[in-house]
Amino acid sequence: DETQSYSQTLAQLPTPPREQVPVPVYHPTPSQTRLATQLTEEEQIRIAQRIGLIQHLPKGVYDPGRDGSEKKIRECVICMMDFVYGDPIRFLPCMHIYHLDCIDDWLMRSFTCPSCMEPVDAALLSSYETN
Repeated sequence: DETQSYSQTLAQLPTPPREQVPVPVYHPTPSQTRLATQLTEEEQIRIAQRIGLIQHLPKGVYDPGRDGSEKKIRECVICMMDFVYGDPIRFLPCMHIYHLDCIDDWLMRSFTCPSCMEPVDAALLSSYETN
């Protein structure tokens, strides 16, 4: 029977590997690492607020010739790589700059500037938490 041999052939074929979707990892506190699925509701809210705050920080593109202040800053102190013209960067309120991906990851763990340890807009953070 043709259908039976077709289904037998299908049964013998190796099943294609399922695409594993990685579960995001978050840091409820700088020393803790948890999968998104393991966060408490309170931690999820705090992390969502933090993501919102990070997205409000100004970002730009590295251009060493644009103004004098950026000429002094040649490397991202997080990854230790030199800035290259056109790199996406983020500015902190203290005016330190970092690669966008580096500082966003850093700020998910610690809401302080890695260079001067200034709190990153603590006033804004406290107004978020009281509302």
